[in-house]
Amino acid sequence: MQVKRLFDLVIALALALPAGFLVLICAVRVRRQSPGPGVFRQTRVGRNGRPFTCLKLRTMYFGTQNTPSHETSKSAITPFGAALRHYKLDELPQIWNVITGDMSFVGPRPCLPSQNELIEARRRRGVLALRPGVTGPA
Repeated sequence: MQVKRLFDLVIALALALPAGFLVLICAVRVRRQSPGPGVFRQTRVGRNGRPFTCLKLRTMYFGTQNTPSHETSKSAITPFGAALRHYKLDELPQIWNVITGDMSFVGPRPCLPSQNELIEARRRRGVLALRPGVTGPA
C-alpha cells in the first residue's frame, strides 16, 4: 500500500466517528429546511476516468438541476447550505469516499461526467491517473 493511501486511510478512520456524528446532525438540519435527502449523491469522474458516487451534504434545494456549482444560480442554495459551504462542512461525507478508496484527502477535485472538455484535458495531461481529492493541491 502506498504511503499516501495509508496516510489517507489512517486519518479518515480517525475522523470517521466524530465526522459521522456531525454529518448526522447537519443532515437532519438540511432535511428540516428543505425536503429531500440530507446527503447528496452524485456521479463523478474518478481515478483513470472511472465513475464513482461522491457524497456531500446537500446545500441546494431538492430538485435543483445537476450542473457544476458555478453554473447553478445562487438562489438554489439553501440558507443552511450556504453556511455548510462557508465552513466546508458539506465535504464531510467524503471521508467515506476516502475510506473506500474513491478519493484522497488531497488531489484534483473530481469533475462531473458531463464536463467532457475538462475530462479530455485531464486525460491529455495525465491527471486522470490520480485519485481525486476532497481538497485540491492549491
